[in-house]
Amino acid sequence: MDLLLNRLFDILEKETGLYELLLIALKNEKKAVVDSRLDKLNEASKEKENLLLKIRILEEQRSTNLVNLAEKLGQSPQDLTLTGLSQLLDEPYSTQLEDFCSRFSALMQSIEDINQNNKALIQHSLELVRGSLTLLNDLVPSSPVYHKTGRIQESSYSGKVLSGTI
Repeated sequence: MDLLLNRLFDILEKETGLYELLLIALKNEKKAVVDSRLDKLNEASKEKENLLLKIRILEEQRSTNLVNLAEKLGQSPQDLTLTGLSQLLDEPYSTQLEDFCSRFSALMQSIEDINQNNKALIQHSLELVRGSLTLLNDLVPSSPVYHKTGRIQESSYSGKVLSGTI
């Protein structure tokens, strides 16, 4: 049992470290968006993808470990959470697991907050790009379209960048 618990704490420690690195990557992403640095944004995205892959692997290991712990404790693996496990364990494991849960919860909240911030920044940037494209499209005269009557259809989306009069 001690071996399984020590393995769980090892996995949780590694997972927490990866989530802390993910938080840093999200902060770098925010800076890249604010600074309009596409190269840095791409780097941050690649770093996030790598970290998420590593986190997914650790999640699978943690899940397997929790199934083994649930069997040892006579609990259902589907119903066993880290908080529930901490209530079933004796000291010092109980306190250690509660500490992990609170650190993990605070870290997840920080990640969620900065992720929402980044989402808003990226959506705003996208709206600015769309507005610029609309402006540019309105400045370029469209090709005329002939009707059956032989008349040219005027488009409301045409204009000139410069005036032809002096």
